[in-house]
Amino acid sequence: MLVLAVAGLVWSIRTLYVVGQDRRWSWWILPVPLAVVGVLAIDFLLPPPTFDEMRPQFEQTAHDLLASPELSRANLEIGPFDILYASKGDNGTVYFVDAPYFASSTSIGWAYSPNGKPAGFDDFSSTHIGGPWYKFTAVWRT
Repeated sequence: MLVLAVAGLVWSIRTLYVVGQDRRWSWWILPVPLAVVGVLAIDFLLPPPTFDEMRPQFEQTAHDLLASPELSRANLEIGPFDILYASKGDNGTVYFVDAPYFASSTSIGWAYSPNGKPAGFDDFSSTHIGGPWYKFTAVWRT
């Protein structure tokens, strides 16, 4: 994004100079906005990776956490997913809490639970999505 912003700034300055000062049109004016529109179109048209595509990385992280003495890991990035934290639960469960876009009392994420449905915390509900994986929602009660 920084490269696009710098390119846009340089393009704007040069375009204003050529069109305003020289009062002429040049073909070099056109490629930059076309490149920006092309990059934005590709970004919007290509779907982001899904959880299923990133499942091996989630599973590796769960196994690493279960094998370590750590109880949790914070601020993880798994593909396009920003994980606020991953923490060990009871019975070999690992909870991956998705980073919220807004401050909220609701947590959503995924649970790696090879020994059955995860127990959860507070007002917890989960949906089985395949193998040892569950998608969950937890509403924190105070």
